[in-house]
Amino acid sequence: MRDFFRTLAPEKFDARVSVHADGSYAYSYNGNLIFVPAFVQLCRGSYLEAPFEKQLKDAAALLIQEGFQSAEYLGGGRYLVVLERSRARGQPSYFPSREMKVFSIRPQPDGSIVISGSRPDASDPCQLIGTDAEIDGKLAVRLAEAVELLEHNAQIAPSSPAGLGAFQWRIKSPDADPSIIVRPTRSG
Repeated sequence: MRDFFRTLAPEKFDARVSVHADGSYAYSYNGNLIFVPAFVQLCRGSYLEAPFEKQLKDAAALLIQEGFQSAEYLGGGRYLVVLERSRARGQPSYFPSREMKVFSIRPQPDGSIVISGSRPDASDPCQLIGTDAEIDGKLAVRLAEAVELLEHNAQIAPSSPAGLGAFQWRIKSPDADPSIIVRPTRSG
């Protein structure tokens, strides 16, 4: 349980990011997170012993302490969570952790902001590839009017970057790699 946050991975979720004109941003995540070591153990045909299941259930309180609005343990290493956060210009975010991220928001020295998913490292022992995880998520990024679009690989894009709608990705595997680079045009 020592590396709890480092081994949470997405399963079914709806994630949203809104980038504001001053470079601040807000994001939300609503859906399932998997504690990968427990999930892999179950996929290999083992069961989770009662004391370990109790630790996992109690760990939902850790998620609340970390700022999640809600966290419910569903059993089998799965949590149903809701998170909403806001960050000031220049602050990076890695959700749920730097090691196992669904997405990251990384301000760059040139003033741009990179919002991207993460391809897992093939040497990482906490891989969901090859398990029966049912990854099915959506990531949507909205830009304020004064945010310049530099590049993206969205599956769905609004007709105008600051128009109605959002850049959207459907994430069906742990190696999905959504990416968008933007630059707020107003300084904070």
